[in-house]
Amino acid sequence: MSFYLEKPIAHRGFHNEDLPENSMAAFEKAIELGFAIELDVHLSKDGIPVVFHDEELERMTGSNGRVSQYILSSLKKLHLNGTEQTIPTLEEVLELVDGRVPLIIELKVNDHNGEFEAEVMKYLHFYEGDYTIQSFNPLTLKWIRSHYPNTVLGLLVTSDFSDTDLNLPKRKLLQYMALAPVVRPDYIGLDYKTFNIAQYYLIKMMTHGHIVFWTIDNMDLYEECQDLCDNIIFEGFIPPEKS
Repeated sequence: MSFYLEKPIAHRGFHNEDLPENSMAAFEKAIELGFAIELDVHLSKDGIPVVFHDEELERMTGSNGRVSQYILSSLKKLHLNGTEQTIPTLEEVLELVDGRVPLIIELKVNDHNGEFEAEVMKYLHFYEGDYTIQSFNPLTLKWIRSHYPNTVLGLLVTSDFSDTDLNLPKRKLLQYMALAPVVRPDYIGLDYKTFNIAQYYLIKMMTHGHIVFWTIDNMDLYEECQDLCDNIIFEGFIPPEKS
């Protein structure tokens, strides 16, 4: 079994009211519980990969503006959800995890030009732990496949584009994985709450068949999806150990 299928994956670390998402504390807790970790990466204004989900800072820090508008030293002054936790860099997370559990690293890339990807891979190229790179942007994954062909890649797929300004043709290209044969992803990260049967069977035909559902947030959904997928990204509950 591939390493990214062996353990359920904690969405943005094992977070709760006291342990903010994508924080060092949430990652420590996931390691303690033995779960793989999913995390999100943006670039700061000065080109440092930082671990944070949203483009906008407000929801998690109460500050205005985007991650990409702040240099690292300014981002480090912000606190996550009113706790003492701050925004970690990717380098800090790699040092913390140190191969103890697999990492599922989502790159939040809107305008692909290779610079973001190259900066992230500078840190990962010599990392000795297990990791995958996943993204909604197939051009990002294509770049990594070309430059780092042995990297495990996951193409993220959804049918919900409500928070994007993509036009209809682009939505359909992404929804039905038109570039999957070029990317050659090792797995598809599929939005369980929006997928349709056409997507599901396209995955079976176009890839190795590995499906990781996201985001499973209760035991009922976990039990419901077990026969359809190879692994899950979860939050809000503790899934049982994989048999």
